[in-house]
Amino acid sequence: MLDSTLLDLPWATLVTLASGYISYFIANVGLKEHHKPIDIFFFTLIFSLLPTAIYHVTLWGGVNAYAATLPPVLLALPLGALWRKYGRKRLYAFLRKHNISWSDSTHSAWQQMFGLTDYRVTELFVVLNDGSGLLSRLPGRFEGLPNGPFTLGNKGDVILYVTHRSPASSDKWVEYGDVIHQDYGALATYIPADQIARIDIRRRAGKPSGSSSD
Repeated sequence: MLDSTLLDLPWATLVTLASGYISYFIANVGLKEHHKPIDIFFFTLIFSLLPTAIYHVTLWGGVNAYAATLPPVLLALPLGALWRKYGRKRLYAFLRKHNISWSDSTHSAWQQMFGLTDYRVTELFVVLNDGSGLLSRLPGRFEGLPNGPFTLGNKGDVILYVTHRSPASSDKWVEYGDVIHQDYGALATYIPADQIARIDIRRRAGKPSGSSSD
């Protein structure tokens, strides 16, 4: 539970923690499952450094404490996004190039699927335990639909719009014609992790079709 005494902290401290956590959250969406409380705390402080500096500069300029909150909070949003999109991969590329570390600090190989946003997914195959298969071809066309174009859960479960199916006894794909039904709408399929034997994802360089994760 949230300690109510946090609300009694000085306003400047609350601004520091709030702006830092906003950046931390955006920078680590889908990657923070293995973070310990101490990791979250120090990540929050690091991300808060620049927003906090902006806050104090704004105060120095004569703006009242509550109005001065807006610039650091707004800065926290692109700060986290820029770190996630550019800073993180460049840092780890530097460490690998200079043989400092070959680790990327992700909790699992599955988490790496969430960070490759420079590629667009063209096909998503799910092979079930019974040998049958589900395929979402060109999932980017389902981008604007609920859970679209697909969802890769942190636990290994998947939501996708199935365009083709393959029976267990066949290697031929049969097109599923009612993904978008004129009267009933869009049909998304949820597949629990314990029913999945393998997931294959085909990608190509270009504007990403998008994906989401829990």
